[in-house]
Amino acid sequence: MMTYEQALGYVNGYTKSGEPMKDLVRFVILMRLLDNPHTSFKSVHIAGTNGKGSTCEYICNSLMSSGKTVGKFTSPYITCIEERIQVNNKHISKPAFAILCEQVKNAVEESGITGYSQFEILTAIGFLYFSKEQVDYAVIETGIGGTLDCTNVITPLVSVITSVDYDHTALLGNTLPEIASHKAGIIKPSVPCVSAVMQDSAGDVVDAKCKEFNSEHIIPDVSRMQILHIDAGDVFFSYKGMNYHLIMSGKHQIMNAMCAIEACKKLGLEYSHIFTGLERSSLPARMEMIRKDDVHYIVDGSHNPSAMKAAGELLSLDKRPVYAVIGMLKSKDWQNALKEILPYLEEIAFVDNFADGSVPGNALMEFAIANGCRASYESELSVALDKAQFKAGKSGYVMVTGSLYLASVARKLIKE
Repeated sequence: MMTYEQALGYVNGYTKSGEPMKDLVRFVILMRLLDNPHTSFKSVHIAGTNGKGSTCEYICNSLMSSGKTVGKFTSPYITCIEERIQVNNKHISKPAFAILCEQVKNAVEESGITGYSQFEILTAIGFLYFSKEQVDYAVIETGIGGTLDCTNVITPLVSVITSVDYDHTALLGNTLPEIASHKAGIIKPSVPCVSAVMQDSAGDVVDAKCKEFNSEHIIPDVSRMQILHIDAGDVFFSYKGMNYHLIMSGKHQIMNAMCAIEACKKLGLEYSHIFTGLERSSLPARMEMIRKDDVHYIVDGSHNPSAMKAAGELLSLDKRPVYAVIGMLKSKDWQNALKEILPYLEEIAFVDNFADGSVPGNALMEFAIANGCRASYESELSVALDKAQFKAGKSGYVMVTGSLYLASVARKLIKE
């Protein structure tokens, strides 16, 4: 019998992307060898550049507040790999992870296919777990894109596309319509699709796909939304005459919430269940507020221009100075992302080596200084946090941002 450590080693033995995918055949084969676990539960499928995790959380908690047993499959993780596979907000246990990983390993060997990715192996484990736990619903996040994402083997009750922006351009394309085409790949015949894709060029792609597949296209009606109150810790808003409260703050969260509201309505949920689900929802490293020893930290995984813009808008609501610790990945549009957040920061300590492919801290520092910011480079994350903490004191914020990988590492240090 496989141990948890062996299972983790097996999963990590695969590359993140696997061999390039031209279709979903290899994952379909794996599912068949596992008796198609994804067909045993109802599902909601979520794609998008930003907002997938928050929207997923809103929908899961709304379903749970209605008394349903709910599976949740997300990526990446912040604290541990089991975080990616949950039932009713509880991580899959290490023994269950090991047992199901062994089943997947046996099926992979039976398939004779060697090109699977780490994400495909984890998705298979997740689908098996949801089937064995007999969940009523599973809310499934795509990994990258949609069309060729292995999660796309499901036929959901509703599809959700939260947003389209520039990210993973090497895989998804360099234009918004190209990226939108990949995201729209999750749209299924006659399955309603909730979409917050607001750019005309990208929105037209989603709309055309819905018409092609005879799928109802539901776009949140911004004209019927009113912000009642917003600050760094809370949002109160009304939508279509009903009031809602969020503890994940920011204008961008209102749009994510509206997507969730429309999806939940399609699932037949009542207002009281949706209200409760939204109000109970929070996620680590999404403008997460942590207070320790009278120091206020903001831990945020924003890593592309649109996410950084949303974070900056939220910082503008509070006049306290922000001392940031930032690290970014080479695979992201880090220059334009930084430009969005720099105006809101008092001073920045840049770091690197928190993950493979991180941008050298000196390069980040030079870019920030060239854009008129006070910046330094620290080779040790702990030192950068200590310096930011000292400067922020009790009257400012320490903000960690630029990458979910960095947020994960920094969060552990802060909470120690």
